[in-house]
Amino acid sequence: MSLRNKKTFCLFEEEEMLLEEVSSENFWLPEEEEKRSGVKDEDPIKIYFKEVFSHKLLTKEDEIRIGRTIEEKEREILSEVLSYYATTAKFFHLVIQSERHGKLGLLFKDCDELQKHKEKFEHWIQSLKQSLSDILESFNSHGVNPELLEKTIELIYQVRPSKLLLDELCCEILETYQRVNNLNRLKNKLQTKYEIKPITIEKIFSVNGRQINFLRLAKRFSIDKIDLDKLVKEVNEHCKFMKHFDEFFGEPLEKVYQSGEKIFKACQVIKACKEELVKSNLRLIISIARKYSPKGMFLSDLIQEGNIGLLKAIEKFDYRKGFKFSTYATWWIRQSITRYLAENTRTIRIPLHIIETIYKISKLISNKFYQEYGRDPTLEELSKETGLSIEKLNYIFKIMKQPISLETNIGEEDDSTLRDFIEDQKALKPDEITFNQALSEKVRELLKSLSPREEKIIRLRFGIGERESYTLEEVGNKFGVTKERIRQIENIALRKLKHPQRIKFLKNFLIYSS
Repeated sequence: MSLRNKKTFCLFEEEEMLLEEVSSENFWLPEEEEKRSGVKDEDPIKIYFKEVFSHKLLTKEDEIRIGRTIEEKEREILSEVLSYYATTAKFFHLVIQSERHGKLGLLFKDCDELQKHKEKFEHWIQSLKQSLSDILESFNSHGVNPELLEKTIELIYQVRPSKLLLDELCCEILETYQRVNNLNRLKNKLQTKYEIKPITIEKIFSVNGRQINFLRLAKRFSIDKIDLDKLVKEVNEHCKFMKHFDEFFGEPLEKVYQSGEKIFKACQVIKACKEELVKSNLRLIISIARKYSPKGMFLSDLIQEGNIGLLKAIEKFDYRKGFKFSTYATWWIRQSITRYLAENTRTIRIPLHIIETIYKISKLISNKFYQEYGRDPTLEELSKETGLSIEKLNYIFKIMKQPISLETNIGEEDDSTLRDFIEDQKALKPDEITFNQALSEKVRELLKSLSPREEKIIRLRFGIGERESYTLEEVGNKFGVTKERIRQIENIALRKLKHPQRIKFLKNFLIYSS
């Protein structure tokens, strides 16, 4: 069979994406596609299109500005994190553990690329661990040296910190910031609603706040039950939090709160920058998704998958490399959409690693053998090029075949389907069905010749007309006798059934079955 004619390759062939700026006037769905998708003027997808085209495209200078802003704010976050012994020690521990388990790529965006150069990677990881160790030692003497702090941050930015790492490092500081804000709101409510003096409120939330008689406090200031329950809960949680805070940070609460405020504002700026990148590139997703929509999937689903790819691209993008973000994001968007199609367009799902292998084989066939030789490759040639065994290639080609429905019509005018022409190997033949029915009827007649008790015991022991067969003990429990008595009754019944007058009725069945 010609490999070129295999339909599966159609799904994985590369398409050249033209990264052109398109306007909303020439971007609506074609009439036939609009009819198929059920898209109308009031349809949400057209409303989405109009909103997408309301966002202006970014220039390369805009993208560099956004990239620099994100990096600047991330550096501020790292500077605050490395200003505390607890969070620096946590960072050091994360690096050690991740290196041990080979998961540094989760903490640093470009770590996997650096690991390809063993000597550079070893030098970098040792320098980073030494810098973090020096910062930890400096806390015990004169405090963190600004030059050492800057050196460490520069080392981190050689491989760029991931969002996962930043979130993990600043979670305790942000938790402190949010908890203090929530506490301040509650204090303001107590002060304005119940006119409780600030000095009294501070006593309530002091370390010894649990010693306060809350019922007396509620009666004195007429605090309603809902607010009282909330106050008691908040005081208990605050005491637990302060105990944990002192053990973890060992720093003044106000200092950590100020750091949390700086980190929170930096996070808000980073979020706004990423949203700007997302909004300005949504039309890129639509332009790519439309090229895949004839594959039988809804355009809205493809756009959603493209959005996921765009978000991944934003996390990985490095403005310092000089190319436009849209050029970089195109691969991530296409990757996300094609993976979604590969997992959802086939009746029988193919594992993702097999899909990627099929894609590589299809590229090899179309780019090399058809362009250079103008023919199909042999299995031996494919095996040599891909490094896969011939058995593995045969297995992959077998998977690539499209399944055929048993309900497929045979001929244009005939109502017959493919199911009608396929033999059921497990189905009994008509003569076998007749034989079994006659045998069942004869066995029932023979059992009727026994006493009701004997018939029931034989049926239970051999599972005749029952879901399963029973042991002597189980049958004995049902009749309230010992298993030895059941054995005796069974032997008597079997002797009766073996009597020549009875057994002769089964001889014909034995001859037929043999």
